[in-house]
Amino acid sequence: MIKYWQSMQDYKYFLTESKVHFDSSERNRLHTELWKAWQKLRLFDTDKAMEFLLPFYSNTGRPAKNQPQILRSFILFFLLYSEGLTKLSLTLWVDRLKHDRLLAALIGCTTDSLPPLGSYFDFMDRLWTAPPTDLYARDKPLPASWNSKKPDKPNGKKQKAQETKPKITEAIEKRLMDGKDIPFNFEGRLQRFFYLVAVLPSMECGLIPMEHLTVSGDGTAVHTHACSRGHHRVGAPDNLRHFPDPDASWGWDSDLDKYYFGYTLFQLSCYNDELRTDIPLLLRFTNARRHDSVCFLVAFHELEKHMPAVSIENMCLDSAMDNYPTYRLLKKRGIRAFIDLNDKCGRPKTIPDTITIDKDGTPLCQENLRMKPNGYDKSSGYLMWRCPYGKAHCSKCKNSCTDSKYGRVVKTRPEWDIRLYTDLPRGTDAYKKIYKQRTATERINNRILNDYGLHRMFIHTKEHYSFMTTMIGICIHLDVRYKQQMQAAA
Repeated sequence: MIKYWQSMQDYKYFLTESKVHFDSSERNRLHTELWKAWQKLRLFDTDKAMEFLLPFYSNTGRPAKNQPQILRSFILFFLLYSEGLTKLSLTLWVDRLKHDRLLAALIGCTTDSLPPLGSYFDFMDRLWTAPPTDLYARDKPLPASWNSKKPDKPNGKKQKAQETKPKITEAIEKRLMDGKDIPFNFEGRLQRFFYLVAVLPSMECGLIPMEHLTVSGDGTAVHTHACSRGHHRVGAPDNLRHFPDPDASWGWDSDLDKYYFGYTLFQLSCYNDELRTDIPLLLRFTNARRHDSVCFLVAFHELEKHMPAVSIENMCLDSAMDNYPTYRLLKKRGIRAFIDLNDKCGRPKTIPDTITIDKDGTPLCQENLRMKPNGYDKSSGYLMWRCPYGKAHCSKCKNSCTDSKYGRVVKTRPEWDIRLYTDLPRGTDAYKKIYKQRTATERINNRILNDYGLHRMFIHTKEHYSFMTTMIGICIHLDVRYKQQMQAAA
């Protein structure tokens, strides 16, 4: 059980009382180098986490304490690292708090009441739903071939490795269409926690719209620092090894065009046009060999499951997710698809041979020029395409393809191919404007990996990577709320 929960009101009172005892140098630090971090902590309402965390603590046994302080400590740790004010080591951070009463006060503690390092790891364990296992026991030997297999190298540069199970997207689509759950969502608690303490508060203050929301999704390679070959223990059989990060696996980093050992971080996010900033919605880790097309379907399901208030109108994805199961699922949910086309897909057989099309489904005129979208005929269900010259075709085009003064018109039906004929036609200014928001995911990935240092952290196991990334996600939300506050005050 939790012995005592320091409320936000109690925290602010404690900090006010502590400031009385600060000397001039400490007060100067608080109002200079620590000012931004302090203001962001004030925006982080730990009371929202209390009711969520209580069920994960037993009503019997030794009471837990300092839970909100531990949570603030994680947040302050990453906030200060992003500003270059602390080293990227949780062990060193916990030790530093013992010798810096100002930092201790910012998390809500005195230097003689700080939680030990073990309490931090216990806090992490509470938010992971994997069943008890000895897989991660330090003395657990595993076969030497554990995680030694690499995916096939893709053809061409900047290409992602192929999914090892080609029919898996269809299988996932069928489960979701039938209303079935996807098992092994060990990050479920973390995702619900993130929704409660980060996403919902950002929605309440207008940073994330309640409707007409455009969401983007993308995956990125996370390189672990663990040894892929494991370590041989004295006295153990030659065919067994100890692996410090048994969940990590070999994958293909399409940005670096090389193999890497680690995980795939897949996240869904949105873009705030007013503040010109990016906001994460859902974060999940998966096997490095898993293709983004699979990662998206699972992440989308988890978003629907854990974040019911998020209502999506548009979904922006790159060509890795250009597959029919994704289009069908989004259409079923009433979400417009904005997905970059994969050049490897050929001409759909459902399109009549009488119509010549470009690689993105745009009809071509007899001069092989791309025709222009000309609206949607609701009565017939046709998408209309007109001559690119329009009324000037007689003077600008040598081909007399029609007697119409308006120019030739071609009709296509969306049901011929849902990939090519999206609700909002590709190539239009409206389509391009919405699809531009997809870059939000790339910028968030960069912030997580580099600005907040996930790539530099010497951490092992999917559990710890997921937890640390969730804390970083909360920090990014606080960054946006702070920016909103500063803009309102200006």
